[in-house]
Amino acid sequence: MTTTLYIFTGTGNSLAAAEFLAQKLGDMVIESIPIRMKKAGLLIPDTNKVGFIFPVNYSGVPLILSEFIPRVSLSHVPYIFAVAISGGIGRYALLQLDRMLKENGSSLQAGWMVRMVDNYIPYGGAPDEKTQKKLLSDAESVLADIANSIQAEKKEMPGFPVLSQLLHSLFYPRFIRSLSEIDTRFRVDDTCNGCGICSRVCPSDNIRIIDNKPVWQHHCLFCLACINLCPKEAIQLEEKLRNKRRYHNPSVPLKKLIQIQSGMDSSSDQ
Repeated sequence: MTTTLYIFTGTGNSLAAAEFLAQKLGDMVIESIPIRMKKAGLLIPDTNKVGFIFPVNYSGVPLILSEFIPRVSLSHVPYIFAVAISGGIGRYALLQLDRMLKENGSSLQAGWMVRMVDNYIPYGGAPDEKTQKKLLSDAESVLADIANSIQAEKKEMPGFPVLSQLLHSLFYPRFIRSLSEIDTRFRVDDTCNGCGICSRVCPSDNIRIIDNKPVWQHHCLFCLACINLCPKEAIQLEEKLRNKRRYHNPSVPLKKLIQIQSGMDSSSDQ
C-alpha cells in the first residue's frame, strides 16, 4: 500500500529529501503540510506507512507541524517515521514529534536526522558551493540507507541527545513565542521589482504585495524562504547580513517550491 509522506520545506531541502526517498521506494505520495492545513476536517490517510519530513527549528519541530499533528488521525497506521533536516544538531526534534504523536494516539517507530545545507541567514548564510555539494552528496548517502530502513520497516529512534535537548529547552520556547512579531525584522530595499515570488513561496500566506512591495502579515514561520529565494536579494534582515550567501536546494526548481507551498501553478518560473 502507498506510503504517505507529509512535508514542510522552506528552501527545498525537505522536498529534495522527500523526492529522493520517493524515487528509491517507489509507491509513495508526497503531501504538502501547508496545503493540507488549508483544508477543514480530520485527515485519515489510507496507508500502512506515514512519514514526516521537516526542517529543525532550534532543535524543535516547526510550528506548522505541531499544529498539523492534531489534525491527522494515525492510530490505525502501523509504521510511522520521520526525517528531520538540519544544518547541524537537532535530533531532539524527533523525540518532540514522538511526544506530540503519543498525545494524539500514535507514535514514531523510526526517526532520523539528515544534515543538509543550512539556510539560516542570521547564523552567517549558506556555505560556499563546494561545501554545499559535499553536504548534499553525503545527505543522499544517508537518505539511501534511510530508504532501506523504511522499506524493511525498521524501528530506529535516536538515543537521548543531551546537547540538542539543552538547546531546545533554552531557545525553542522563546523562538515560538517570537513568531507573531518576528517578521518585523524583514526589510525590502529599492532593488525589489515587485515580482511577487516571496509571496508565492511563503508557506503561511504571510506576505501580501501592496504597491508593488512585500508586506508581512505577522503569522510568519521564519522558514526564510522569502529572503533566500528573492531573485534580487532585495529582502534583508539586518544590514550586516546583506551580503551573506542565500540558499536554494539546487535539485528543486522554484516552480516546484511554489506548488508545494501554495498549490499555485507557476509554469513560467524556472
